[in-house]
Amino acid sequence: MNYKTHFIFLALILPAISFGQIERTPEEMAVDYYKEAEAYLLDNNFKQAKRLFEKAIEMNPRMAASFRGLGLCYELDANFTEAQKAYEKVLEIDSMFSRVLYYQLAEIYYKNEEAEKALEYFHKFDELQEKDYTQFGLNGPREVEYELEYLQKLPGNIKACQISLDSAKFVNITTVHNLGPAINTQAIEYFPFLSNDQRLLFFNRRKNDISDEDLYFSRIIDGEWINGAPMRDLNTSGNEGMPSLVRDGRKMYFTACGRQGVLGTCDIWEAQIQGHQIESIDQLDGFANSHEWESEAAVSCDGSTLFFASTREGGKGGTDLWYSIKQSSGLWSRPINLGPKINTPYDEESPFVTNDGKTLYFASTGHLGLGEQDIYVSWYDEKAKGWSIPINLGPPVNSPFRELGFFLSADGRTGYFASNRPGGFGKMDIYKFELNETLFSEPITFVEGFVRDSITSEPLATTVNINGRESIQTEEDGRFFLCVGADEILDFNVEHKGYLPLNAQHAVPEWDNKQFYVIELLLQNIDAILFPESIEEPEPEPEEEEEEPTGEKEVTYTWTTYFQFDQAQLTPHEMNKLVDFIEDVKGKNIQKVDIVGYADDIGDDSYNLNLSEERAKTVAMMLIEHEMIVDKIYMEGKGEIKNSAPKIKNRRVDLKVLVVE
Repeated sequence: MNYKTHFIFLALILPAISFGQIERTPEEMAVDYYKEAEAYLLDNNFKQAKRLFEKAIEMNPRMAASFRGLGLCYELDANFTEAQKAYEKVLEIDSMFSRVLYYQLAEIYYKNEEAEKALEYFHKFDELQEKDYTQFGLNGPREVEYELEYLQKLPGNIKACQISLDSAKFVNITTVHNLGPAINTQAIEYFPFLSNDQRLLFFNRRKNDISDEDLYFSRIIDGEWINGAPMRDLNTSGNEGMPSLVRDGRKMYFTACGRQGVLGTCDIWEAQIQGHQIESIDQLDGFANSHEWESEAAVSCDGSTLFFASTREGGKGGTDLWYSIKQSSGLWSRPINLGPKINTPYDEESPFVTNDGKTLYFASTGHLGLGEQDIYVSWYDEKAKGWSIPINLGPPVNSPFRELGFFLSADGRTGYFASNRPGGFGKMDIYKFELNETLFSEPITFVEGFVRDSITSEPLATTVNINGRESIQTEEDGRFFLCVGADEILDFNVEHKGYLPLNAQHAVPEWDNKQFYVIELLLQNIDAILFPESIEEPEPEPEEEEEEPTGEKEVTYTWTTYFQFDQAQLTPHEMNKLVDFIEDVKGKNIQKVDIVGYADDIGDDSYNLNLSEERAKTVAMMLIEHEMIVDKIYMEGKGEIKNSAPKIKNRRVDLKVLVVE
């Protein structure tokens, strides 16, 4: 219930009390205690008001108004269990004391996780509308104005209870865990967003209520989060808020406030990123931003739809949730309001949409909740072409306090959110929990595709046509990204100057999405077919030869295998080429193998050193799995390489095999 409305109801209670007696009886003393309690309650002194309401009840145990006042004290103090007892006592004394109280009690039951009782009392409130309001004493006429607001919310609340009862059969969220002091400090931390492998965390930090907001990041090293650090080349003296990444990991949307180029109080901007490094920052093209406040963007899996909060005209009140679609021209469309089932006269914010685009999580102060602000979930109804009535995620995610900034991991198994509940490190902390799979969306696989020359592996910037989908332009490294339904079959067609047309079909499996499912489209160079001697596939070549007295000689064979950005696993194409090399040399008299891993210069030195070591281990395991017999193996990760070469050339492992022939 709206905070200010509590006091309106309080003012309605007293006139319903009779002051007809002249002598000071216990009933009259109860009225005196009641009047004092009312004054303290209106002054927000809940403790003293509660004590005096209890005194009034002691003097007159049948005084329904005192129990209602006591219930208000408990409700405003977020003690919903005791509020429930007090309200129940009011109706036990006088079932016609107040019709609105049935609605109030239903809300309390819902907050106390008694959805069945809440549904019962919402229905009773509805049924009592058939009675004339004058049957509810002096409270009846004075509550009519407020009943109109509750009658508008009633269908949604009834539906929320029904869904909550159904969801109890399959929703089983486990205990939440604080992310710990490396992330959470005495400051305010919120709006978490993680990379697909959950090893890189972006979040907001605000030192206090008057300082500016900045974006921070952290990584997991040896199983633990390292201390959060501000993002370079992004933060300013103004506010930066709520990071949201396209699932391809290369584009981030964030809130920018008070900087040059911002149209309103705050706008949504975009940044090209590699890991946590910012490569470029731009305003959005099109109509997503206005001269009002736009913030807290969430982007669909493939980056085609943007959900965000705004105070622009045309909303339902407070901050509303809107969405904008990216046009083929690259411009964002004029935003569309998500409608009255999602938006209320109060505040809706911090949206998050699942991989399939059919489930929406968001925070609200306007829907029936457990505390100051709760997290809700809504499903897209294909038949109705709209979002369903939201349901509260319930405890332990929501609490009598404030929760917002929901995030669900790429594999759909881990959730994150922020809360100011007691027991944290600061004013608001980031928490983690495991989510029951029955809340998950339909399985989506993140496909990372590459178009390359079939012989040289050089990337090709070209257009990829996919049956039933819009054409895709690859990036300079030949890369493209898709969000694909599990078990979907993709029909590819690629035509590129100087190459034979490619038609290929790929069945996409269900994937955990911690790493991309990789598809390589290898085009055949026409010159290589017509003049095969002009382009030769790299072969392992001897590096040096030394004659031995016995007539034997030492020969070193070399091979280089390449890795994708921030990955320690090989793509199928690179793996196949490495296996071919291993098969060529494993039958020889191998004396020694040197395996040296490298990384590009994006990111922290220590992280890149660890990544280069993991890449070297991957190649070493390949040798073992393919039964290469070696007496001596030297393995090392040398970290990052800083040079002018393309970064993809530095994400590699160099392999040297010394043999005696």
